[in-house]
Amino acid sequence: MNKKILLLVPRLNIGGAETYVTELAISLKKDGYEVFVASGGGVLVKKIKSYGIKHFFVPFRLSVEIAKFLVLFIVKKYKIDLIHANSAATGITAVKVKELWNVPVIYTAHGVFGHNKKEMTLNSCDEIICVSNFVRNDAISKGFDSNKLRVIYNGIDTEKFIESNIKRMQLRKQYNIPPEAFVMTITSRIKNINDKGHNALLEIFKKYELPNTYLIIIGKGKGLAKLKKNVKEYKLESNILFLGHILEVQEILDITDITVLPSKFETFGLVIAEGMSINKPAIAYNVGGIGEIIDDRLNGFLVENNDLESFYQKIVFYYKNKELLQTMGVVARNKVENCFSLEKMLLEIKEVYRSLTQGEKIDKDEKNI
Repeated sequence: MNKKILLLVPRLNIGGAETYVTELAISLKKDGYEVFVASGGGVLVKKIKSYGIKHFFVPFRLSVEIAKFLVLFIVKKYKIDLIHANSAATGITAVKVKELWNVPVIYTAHGVFGHNKKEMTLNSCDEIICVSNFVRNDAISKGFDSNKLRVIYNGIDTEKFIESNIKRMQLRKQYNIPPEAFVMTITSRIKNINDKGHNALLEIFKKYELPNTYLIIIGKGKGLAKLKKNVKEYKLESNILFLGHILEVQEILDITDITVLPSKFETFGLVIAEGMSINKPAIAYNVGGIGEIIDDRLNGFLVENNDLESFYQKIVFYYKNKELLQTMGVVARNKVENCFSLEKMLLEIKEVYRSLTQGEKIDKDEKNI
């Protein structure tokens, strides 16, 4: 009999951890697991429910004590076999539930750990999944138990991300982009205009010549109004398109030639891998876990943080070398299939589930090469 898994996440709006939980829940459900999700609500709840997955409203960020008793109630009532938490708030809640009820707890570290007593509580989880070696090494440096830390990369459903030249032409016509134009895309929550590199891209457009080049911005956030103001101030309205939130990003990526992410910090860089999966090479700052995705000059380019000149030169290289761009796109797709497929992620996560619910031992050293 397949086990009952309870996934925890603070909210189910658009974001890396939220998408991870949604795709994991759906995939586990299809694989025969009994899956339950608890969150503070959000736009992705409807999608989860459409697959027959039960969702519970739990205000994780409002009160740890309230969240603890709500999760404990769910665990007892539905005889949950394992809790899988996906943020510090949910992980700490899960550890508190574990203290009251003998249920295994897995924590996926989508970001780096804070160096504080509160987050050190997460060391009490049975297993900690890190989304990159960068996250794992950072956790070890902060005193987390290396025997509990396992790298499992975020998985992408490569069957959804299939390049289509027909869709490319349709999308370009829909958004009034010339068929021969060069298009870049950045996908990210816009908390402010600097962290993910949105304003850096505007500065490149302002400072350098980029003829017949367009930038598509996917995402929303508190910094959106300021970003739009800068676009207007720099007189870039004809070159930059804002598409807002897009739940199924694979439906739009055919429009682009490359994905770009001059972000100052990334624990993994899922949006880069998503672009690569549809044969789109990338340019990104070499920060955090980005170097684990991009193999420099093979499937994309790594640029030193804040080096706008080099970033611009890489854009020009792609602009002038369309055939090599396509070749690098194929290499990018192969990297995703081999390292970041949804199937690979699910196999590795289910292996961890089995080790905790059936007592099977896993050699962690082999998994973290």
